[in-house]
Amino acid sequence: MNGLDLFGKVIKQSICINDLIDSKTDKEFKLKFRSLFSSPLAKSERGIVYMWLTDKGIPRMHGSSNVIYIGKTINTLYERLHRWAEVEGSELNWIRYKYIIDNFGPIKIMLGKTGNPREAEKKMLKIYFEEHLEYPPMNAGG
Repeated sequence: MNGLDLFGKVIKQSICINDLIDSKTDKEFKLKFRSLFSSPLAKSERGIVYMWLTDKGIPRMHGSSNVIYIGKTINTLYERLHRWAEVEGSELNWIRYKYIIDNFGPIKIMLGKTGNPREAEKKMLKIYFEEHLEYPPMNAGG
């Protein structure tokens, strides 16, 4: 299931942050992560669901999907994620991101404003699971 299709089933209007994470090193990844989640858009919208997407679909138990993560926040993306750059770009996390970028393309972030982020995230994860019989690769347990 394509991320745009999934988003459209739950959120009427989505916005894509106009930057990509296409890093080749862990240091570059951390800088790009901080930059992306410090953008004006990441600092302005509150009460959102968001997805991390790749260019190519990743094989799943059933089918494939370019969705690697589905999340939510009642705050802004900046408040939710900016501080995690060091952790996300280190050790095993970096190895996982590097594999994704090298094999499936750069990571894009799509977001949508909603009155109930928790419920929207729950619906998106349910739809994804029903389609692929598992959760997105970066969502540990759904």
